[in-house]
Amino acid sequence: MVQVPAQTAPSRSKAPMIGRQRHASGLVRAPEPIAVMVGQLSQGGSERQLYSFLAHRDPARWSPVLYVSGALGFWEGPVRALGIPIVLLGGHPAAKMVRFRVACREHHPACFFSWSSYTNPYGLALAGMGVRRIGSFRNAGFADLPQRFRGLWSRASTAGLSVAVCNSRETRETLLACGSASQQVVYVPNGVEAPSIGQSAAWRREWRARLGIGRSEVLVAGVGRLAPQKNFARFLDVIALVGARAPVRAVIAGEDMGCRPALEARAARLGVAVTFAGRVPDARELICAADVFLLTSDHEGMPNVLLEAMSAGVPCVTTRVNAVGDMVRQGETGLVAGHETGALADHVARLVADEALRRRIGANAREAVLRGHDPAGVAARLWELCEPPPSGQA
Repeated sequence: MVQVPAQTAPSRSKAPMIGRQRHASGLVRAPEPIAVMVGQLSQGGSERQLYSFLAHRDPARWSPVLYVSGALGFWEGPVRALGIPIVLLGGHPAAKMVRFRVACREHHPACFFSWSSYTNPYGLALAGMGVRRIGSFRNAGFADLPQRFRGLWSRASTAGLSVAVCNSRETRETLLACGSASQQVVYVPNGVEAPSIGQSAAWRREWRARLGIGRSEVLVAGVGRLAPQKNFARFLDVIALVGARAPVRAVIAGEDMGCRPALEARAARLGVAVTFAGRVPDARELICAADVFLLTSDHEGMPNVLLEAMSAGVPCVTTRVNAVGDMVRQGETGLVAGHETGALADHVARLVADEALRRRIGANAREAVLRGHDPAGVAARLWELCEPPPSGQA
């Protein structure tokens, strides 16, 4: 893991003239500093969403600094390439909070934007500083918070916020129902960059050749970290049931979090024809090779990988995880089941046997994503939340 020394953001008085705004009075104002916080920069869907948010900023309006409370990783390079400074906070949690407050006292951010409920408590470090504080909730309930002292973590993740942003309606309703959030609670879905039809076709040819998949063979793909939450054991059980009815191939792509040996042993025991592709540079390319995408997670926030498959016109079968109701219309833009292996297998088998159904659902899914999940539009809604309310209150 690459470690870099903490960097400092330009102060408001020293911001460059390039991109400054001109007031009606004719005076030029520097872009407003904004403190953005994330737990880590690993190769995940949430981090991809963060990158899209930062990439679609208005440089004449905002000058973000990204604070990382955990570890750097895959997205460090792309974020730095945007010209955005990254500050890695070290030490134990209390020390990180102190360092963050000191840094913000020096650089005077107009707004704090936390990217997950895990980093929302950093808003408490800014109490009394007049900073507008926005927190994100990107998982069902408080699923991304530590198990130990979760009740305390949950209260802390809402206590220091002016605005709470949820990327699913279910999460928003849960947050409102728990009664712990007195601030504004809004729903803003994830965005996804849809590949062109030509790009999808090229990626499909490339990856099917790489995997040795014939034109007439049906490929079912699963993508995600090989972690218990993703439940790829269920994925393999589904493929085994489908394979008993019709020939099918499978591929699983994602970073191993300790589950791969057990999954490989399970696949061998079941006699499943599956390729473990490991971590790939861009899973969207591999997804285009699939005829069916299968998500078997126990729980999710808004599963970005499902949006990516839908945007590529790949029909999806998914467990009923958080946000699926916002994304999938049953039988029209995808097929949803509970967590029962048999029900999931029935859906996959339908798609495997019916190419026309695959094409229809895939086309509907792509159209729905293009209409409701444009990344520029989603980012614009998030940046609007950073603007101070008319009252001027944080």
